[in-house]
Parts: sequence; C-alpha cells; structure tokens
Amino acid sequence: GSVDTIDKFTFAADANATDSGNLTVGRYYLAGQSSSTHGYASGGQTGEVLNIIDKFTFASDANATDVGDMFQTRNYCVGQSSSTHGYISGGSAPGTGNVDTIEKFTFASDANGTDVGNLITINQDPAGQSSTTHGYCTGGYNGGYLNVIQKFTFAADANATDVGDLTGVIYAAAGTQY
Repeated sequence: GSVDTIDKFTFAADANATDSGNLTVGRYYLAGQSSSTHGYASGGQTGEVLNIIDKFTFASDANATDVGDMFQTRNYCVGQSSSTHGYISGGSAPGTGNVDTIEKFTFASDANGTDVGNLITINQDPAGQSSTTHGYCTGGYNGGYLNVIQKFTFAADANATDVGDLTGVIYAAAGTQY
C-alpha cells in the first residue's frame, strides 16, 4: 500500500532505521534522487498517478515539502542524480502507457521538472543508476523484459544511448548511485 514514512539509518554503525518524517502524500512506484543536502521523492501513485516532487532535508528530522511538479505525471519511473539536478526517466503515464521521457529538476531552487531528452525505448520499471557524469537506465519492460543499458549525459540535455547489455533481463530492480 501507500507509505509516507521517511526512514533514515546511519552508515557509521549497524543499527535499525528510525522514522525521520513523512512525505506529503503516501505513495508507491516512485523515483528517488538526492543532492548533498536533501532527498527527493518524485511521482508514484496512490489510487491515482502523481506528479509531485517532494524534498526533505538531511540536516534534521522533518517532513517533506512539495517543491514542484514533474513535467509528466507518471509511476514506475526511476531517479538519477547529478551534483546539481535530479533526473526522472522512463515509467508509465496515465492514458499514454509506458514512456521514454527523461526529465530534470534543479537542486538550487524549488522548481518544476522539464523534458530534456528520451530513452532509446519506452521503458517501465527499469533500474536507475548515476555516476558523477551520467545517468543510467537499465533493464525494464516495454511489452517484453529488457536487458539494455542506456546512458545519458548530465553535461547537456540529450537523448540516451545504448551502451551495452546486462547479463540477463531485469524488471522492478533497484539501482545505486556513485
């Protein structure tokens, strides 16, 4: 079901997580991004698909605030993070189905997302990863399960390119950030 809890845990020691706040709306199938000071939760769904971009601070326990809207309302999307922007790629949009959209929003101010490019194929529920220079969208589903590794640059607004294949197909997997 829909969950609005923001959990945190320390990297310094093995310990249980603690509740540090709540999102503005409990939801699932959403994307996550992070700056050096804040975490973000984008899109997802409750009973309806959402376009919310929530922001919460890492400095203290506090609830998230709604700081903008996604360019495209969607769920089953994934997030990537550069040092200056959050990215949302792939997913499923109401009335459209699976999408190939890449959008970004700035960390410098509270703002809406903008369309900055496209994946090489429509893609629902891929895994999202980030390096310091590029975002990656791997696997997913577009009527069949995918094994493609897609890469897009953070330096300019551009479409993704196919840079390789996974060892197998994946769907609804988690990714990691650099």
